[in-house]
Amino acid sequence: MKAEINQTSKHELKQAHQQEIESSRIGGFGGSDAKMFYKIGLDGLSALSNTDKLRIRVAKGIDEYKPIMQTEAMQKGHDFEDWFAEEFGNDLGDKSDGIIREYRVEPENELALNFDIFAHADFYNIKKRWVIELKCVSDIGKVHNDYMAQLQWYYMLGCKRVGLIVCDSKFDNFGDGLQKTVGVEKNENYIETLRHGIKLLDDNWNDLDLKIGDEWDESDLFPSEQREVQLMTSYLQQIKAMEAKIEESKAKLLDLMTKSGVKSIKSDAYNITAVPPGTTSRFDKKKLLKDHPEINEADYTATSDRKAYLKITLK
Repeated sequence: MKAEINQTSKHELKQAHQQEIESSRIGGFGGSDAKMFYKIGLDGLSALSNTDKLRIRVAKGIDEYKPIMQTEAMQKGHDFEDWFAEEFGNDLGDKSDGIIREYRVEPENELALNFDIFAHADFYNIKKRWVIELKCVSDIGKVHNDYMAQLQWYYMLGCKRVGLIVCDSKFDNFGDGLQKTVGVEKNENYIETLRHGIKLLDDNWNDLDLKIGDEWDESDLFPSEQREVQLMTSYLQQIKAMEAKIEESKAKLLDLMTKSGVKSIKSDAYNITAVPPGTTSRFDKKKLLKDHPEINEADYTATSDRKAYLKITLK
């Protein structure tokens, strides 16, 4: 006999899970921090980015935790988990196993003195200590490597088996994008690097330099933020390329209209007008001030408030 996953309503589950995540950000580190510890384990504390320092400042209670803005991709990931629970909840194990969503997994042995180490498993088999992790991503070929630190983090905590279920986010229907379950093999070298990173941070917990610089590079952004910025710049590059093509087409059309003596072209969708060459004039403030040094520019300068904005320069 199969049993449904132990869960309350979707709203209550999400609310409780969010509260748990927010409270656990102070004083502890979860699976989403695994990449940071792996980096520390490989390259030492000098490898900490500004984002890493911000995360540690929150864990130490220096800064208040500020929830990450939900992106469309993140929301689709949550929706995928809800869909999967409804579709396959009865097939994940026997009633006695106690399959639970969003279960907080604790380590069998203490890993650090100054902070907690844990993970929130998407689905967890309490009896067998099995984890099922779900990911809804656009590049399914990279998902295993991209989340390797988080997946090995579960083994470090003492889990016996880790499974990865992936959905291709390019499909509107989760059933169409669902991939076969992949069993993640335990990697002792990877786990040892994670442990080393935890020990380094724990040993230097009270002597960390957590000053945040005001100039960041892409590595200082969270992966979700990196994807948003990359998508935005990709759109801007496409717009820039299209604008170049438009100018080229306009030049050709202007040449045709000029040679044909056509002043305008009209349709239901557009009006095109050929503007003949001419002269323009502008006020030369620099020359005025040079010729009349007695004029104080500040006496004729109006100021106004300006909203903050983002300036993006494509390379």
